[in-house]
Amino acid sequence: MKIYPQQVVCKHCDSLYTRKPVRSGEAARCQRCRAVLYRGSWLSLEQWFALTVTAALFFIIANAFPVLEIQFHGQVQAATLWQTAMALAYSYASPLAIPLAMLIIVCPCLQILLLGWVLWHACRKKAAPGLASAMRLLAGLAPWSMAEVALLSILIAAIKLSGLVQITPGPGTWALLGLCLLLPVINHQDFHPLWSLKTLKGQRE
Repeated sequence: MKIYPQQVVCKHCDSLYTRKPVRSGEAARCQRCRAVLYRGSWLSLEQWFALTVTAALFFIIANAFPVLEIQFHGQVQAATLWQTAMALAYSYASPLAIPLAMLIIVCPCLQILLLGWVLWHACRKKAAPGLASAMRLLAGLAPWSMAEVALLSILIAAIKLSGLVQITPGPGTWALLGLCLLLPVINHQDFHPLWSLKTLKGQRE
């Protein structure tokens, strides 16, 4: 499949434009419908990759450590994200267990792994093997990654239970907060430099 990284199509009216460089903080807009075509990236590839690695560390902590600790009459119960999904599987809401695990665990994990794979090669001035497939999968995963929904649910549960038991946010909650802040940053950068590496690779071959 031939790639045209210098061409950009408006998602709203299908107008075709030739990509022009824009500075950080600026945006290129469609002349017909005024929709944003792309924005100037304020991160270098190395900084982008570093933030992706940081997001991966946050993700590991969020899944390895408890998100909430509940104390009641001297007894302490703690649960991680995985344990929360598993507990849901054994309740009356068991049909929601798999979608929950996909939205708050599997999809963010795949996003971070794929982006890290692509950026690791890009930092070495190479196009990652399977770049086109990885980019399409990243675009498809974007609407289904809902780590922020998990964080909001945890906060709501903590507020509702705080009057009955003692609630303490665990390390997983703070890591999930960091993950929710980083995912939009790393997933909404300009992917044009990555496609350009794919084109250069094809020209060399």
